[in-house]
Amino acid sequence: MQFPEKHIFVCEHQRDANAPQASCANSGGGEIRARLKERLLEKGLHKAYRVNTAGCLGKCGCGPTLVIYPAGIWYGRITLDDVDEIIEKSILANEVIERLDLKK
Repeated sequence: MQFPEKHIFVCEHQRDANAPQASCANSGGGEIRARLKERLLEKGLHKAYRVNTAGCLGKCGCGPTLVIYPAGIWYGRITLDDVDEIIEKSILANEVIERLDLKK
């Protein structure tokens, strides 16, 4: 049994469309998770890097959000266009993409 080197948790928390607070599911969290999984599978990296659905990560105003463990990289306001850069820079090279970084 192989254990993944990293886990990528993508928020897919769903709130009612009329809720006053945003939710990552309504902002594309599911599509981002699916694209991450698809790209890692295409690259043959899906066993080394596991992408999982997360419930609320508590950064609702910054959604969609994700966190990469064990590095502890927190990203917000992600779009589908960010996925390849996240894989290349953050998942493979452990670099933080400043414009997405929620910790700064």
